[in-house]
Amino acid sequence: MARGSDHPPDEEDGGILAGLLAPLRLPERVMKALDSLAAASEHLGPMREDIKRVREQTKPVVDLPPLVERISEQAEPLAELLPALDRLEKGLGKRLDHVEEALGKRLEALHEVIVALEGDESHLNKTVGELAAEIVEMHKTITALQDDVQRATDRLPDPDAPGPLAKARDVLTGSGD
Repeated sequence: MARGSDHPPDEEDGGILAGLLAPLRLPERVMKALDSLAAASEHLGPMREDIKRVREQTKPVVDLPPLVERISEQAEPLAELLPALDRLEKGLGKRLDHVEEALGKRLEALHEVIVALEGDESHLNKTVGELAAEIVEMHKTITALQDDVQRATDRLPDPDAPGPLAKARDVLTGSGD
């Protein structure tokens, strides 16, 4: 009876030779497995370097849980402050709005005062210009009056000389010389 190829050869298959070669097949399989392991071991060197680098990079991760816990403990009081900060922000917002509104009103009033002052300044400048022109005219008039007084004074007789009545008396009385 012939057996399939799946069965190991035995002496009945006339496989004395096959029986003798069977121990040689095992080392051949072992050799293939060793070759496969040797090929795979070539990739172990770079893998080891990658593993070392990952270990060095992950060393600080061990310190993270206590650090996170400390931060969490310190953040708890801050969480209690949040409602107070919200109320403060709302209060400040209202006050800032009030201050802004008040400042706006004051700036508007100040602007109105400045516009009024500019109008007054313009009026004053015009009035000062008119007064300066009048002063110039008055100065001309006074100068003309001074000239008239000087001319009239120049026409007056000499106070040391006898006046016309004294001359007439002298002429009539004959006492002049």
